[in-house]
Amino acid sequence: MFRRLEDFLERLVEAPAGRLGAAPPQPVTLAKRIERAMDTNKRFSEGGVIVPNRYVLHLNPADYAPFDAYHGSLEDDLAHDALTRARRLGYRLVARPRVVLRPDPMVPRGEVRVAAAVADEESATPAAATPDPTNTSVLARPGHAVPEPDSASRAFLIVQTDGAAPARFDLGGALIAIGRAADNDVILDDPQVSRHHCQLKLQHGAYGFVDLQSRNGSTVNGRPVEEIALADGDRIRIGNTSIEFRLRG
Repeated sequence: MFRRLEDFLERLVEAPAGRLGAAPPQPVTLAKRIERAMDTNKRFSEGGVIVPNRYVLHLNPADYAPFDAYHGSLEDDLAHDALTRARRLGYRLVARPRVVLRPDPMVPRGEVRVAAAVADEESATPAAATPDPTNTSVLARPGHAVPEPDSASRAFLIVQTDGAAPARFDLGGALIAIGRAADNDVILDDPQVSRHHCQLKLQHGAYGFVDLQSRNGSTVNGRPVEEIALADGDRIRIGNTSIEFRLRG
């Protein structure tokens, strides 16, 4: 009842502004709508509070138009904000959040309608899978649940940003994406790191490092690199983050 009342009051306030040609919703407005959808659609379970990880934002085509040129990066930023908020509040996510902006002529000017959903409740994992003061997280990538080579299961990273306590992450995959965007496997809260900064690739039983033409570049053991094979103990530096590549046994 309260939610319906809130939606009614919101439409009462915003609809006239849309009809009068007011400025379209701003990115901060979209982020607030996602936060509200997260809170109003949360589910309580024995393992904690599960919140949606898929958000589709419907906007009037005229309101969507200013975002069209950069909607991909905006969707990434909004998804990253959703992930950060879920981890901060201790919510559980079944997978990495995803945000989609969609023009919809059925939505009045000045309004934003959010469709929120949980993708797969059976695979729910904590939003903060590993205690990590650096706001770095590793989440399983959908569609990659296949047996990995032994080399993948033996490799792990020690990640440290801005002198904070280091965090350890087991790799367990043939392709590991690293960067600030929410669709990476290793997500870094480091403004000097690009949204898609680099990758670790498992080839012929060994991992290699590839810089994805990042803004600030990458170094391995102090030397600028674009692509290089990794050995146990190599130290990768991207932005203000150091990553030590290690092999067990």
